[in-house]
Amino acid sequence: MAHEIKPTILVVDDDVNICKTLTAILESRGNETTIATTAAEAIEKAKNQFFNVALLDIKLPDMEGTQLLAQLQKIAPETIKIIVTGYPSLGNAIEALNLGAQSYIMKPIDPDKLLDTIETMLKMQKQAEEMTQMKLTRWIQAQTLKARTPHFERFLEETAEEFANFGLTKTQAKIYITLVALGIASISQIAKFSKLRREEIYRIMPELEKHGIIIRKLGKPQKFTAVSPKEAFQTLTKAKVDAMKEEIAKLEQKQSELLSKLETIKLPTKTDAPFIEVISTSDQLFAKLTDITERAKDTLNIIAPTSFLRTVYLNRPKKLMEKILRTMKIRILTNNCKPDELLKKTLRLSEANHKSIKIKQSETLPCNLLIADDKEAMWGEPEPEKKDLHILWTNDPTQITILKETFESLWQKSTNLPDYK
Repeated sequence: MAHEIKPTILVVDDDVNICKTLTAILESRGNETTIATTAAEAIEKAKNQFFNVALLDIKLPDMEGTQLLAQLQKIAPETIKIIVTGYPSLGNAIEALNLGAQSYIMKPIDPDKLLDTIETMLKMQKQAEEMTQMKLTRWIQAQTLKARTPHFERFLEETAEEFANFGLTKTQAKIYITLVALGIASISQIAKFSKLRREEIYRIMPELEKHGIIIRKLGKPQKFTAVSPKEAFQTLTKAKVDAMKEEIAKLEQKQSELLSKLETIKLPTKTDAPFIEVISTSDQLFAKLTDITERAKDTLNIIAPTSFLRTVYLNRPKKLMEKILRTMKIRILTNNCKPDELLKKTLRLSEANHKSIKIKQSETLPCNLLIADDKEAMWGEPEPEKKDLHILWTNDPTQITILKETFESLWQKSTNLPDYK
């Protein structure tokens, strides 16, 4: 024989003796009761347990009974609310009924009238649940016909994998997708549709609640619903971005720690010793260009096609480039071309800075070259945007002298740019 579930009743009154009396009356008819002596206590208990009925005193120490009624209507709309008062007034009665109370009982309470009222309300509640369940069952039966098709099973399998990008496991995603399909469902219904074990679903549900993408509904049996996909993706994306920011912050912290450690093992070296470095990637190239230009104080001599000049300008910090163009003496040898906006801007800066920037052109460019303050230089093939680079850097005075002579020779043979205005 199946065990009958007892109706649960929340008794809210600041008088403990009244609570005990009502408990004895209600439990004489097989009801389970819970006592709360304040509105705050009643709200907390209603959040954590479903009650079939709530008996609410109109006068409570921390809140009016009608205010508590309004709060409970939001938390547990399915609960039957009955206002109990020793101070009857038409205004209170109307307000209570408007706020969702199903009945209004006067003190002193007639036990038989109270029990009859609750019994009638419980029957109506049960009929409403059965009607809702009947509609839900029919709807689920219709959904089942769709969900049991190979198409749905394939969709569930394929789509669940894509949720990994948003921080969900495949199993978590299957549960969420199934709830989106069903709208509202119990654990057993989710298990039936998703082909997952109930124990696994019970374990994962709290995780999905923490993610903020499913909502648990109070009641028996317990049911769940899914947050709308749009809201769910916004929530998951924000969580993923926050996690990535946290990971980046940790990496930056770890980077600082590792840099400090590596500094401690450096052997003393003669930093001004001349040598040559090989640069083999674009990232290294642009990093080196930034280092050189930040160290430069007075002069830059450059050989480069306009396409590379544009690339360098766009890939370097804007403030750095503006500072270089405005404060240093620069000579640029580029290929024959019609000046674009970048070159025009550079020429305008040159005029504004008393010809501190000079640009010439040549039909052929034997290499790309940068000499900074006659102290360091970088040179290489004419097309450094290629995947495999062959660029060299040096601080060797002898090598720099040779490169500077090469630059001066080419500069003398080159021609001025045509009028760009």
